[in-house]
Amino acid sequence: MMPNKTIYVKDADLPLFEQAQELLGESVSSMFAEFLKERVGKVTPAERMGELDSQISRKRSAIKKEHNLPQFIDGVYAEAQTRAKNAVSCLRAGDVRKAKAFYYAANVYLERAERAAKDARELEEKITELVGE
Repeated sequence: MMPNKTIYVKDADLPLFEQAQELLGESVSSMFAEFLKERVGKVTPAERMGELDSQISRKRSAIKKEHNLPQFIDGVYAEAQTRAKNAVSCLRAGDVRKAKAFYYAANVYLERAERAAKDARELEEKITELVGE
């Protein structure tokens, strides 16, 4: 049995999906998979590293809006973002080995920041439950 993944389509895009299936005679899922294979194959390491930096930046912006989280969490995100920027710089300078190390470090810091934010949210929920009782 094949695993299922659901792709949500905007109402406005539904006619396009139906037209593609009629014209091409393939399922939308197989067309989408082919598109992803092609697109992922064309993503350069610099684009992947740049996207990591953008992703961290978006997450930092979102986390700053959660005023109940400890401030150190933003510091961990900042470390992740610094490492991501270093990875891009090293790659542009031609130092692939350092770029890989910084990219790995950026991902590790990002995981730590996300775990810390999750733990802080859960702790706050438990404290709220205890105080509420």
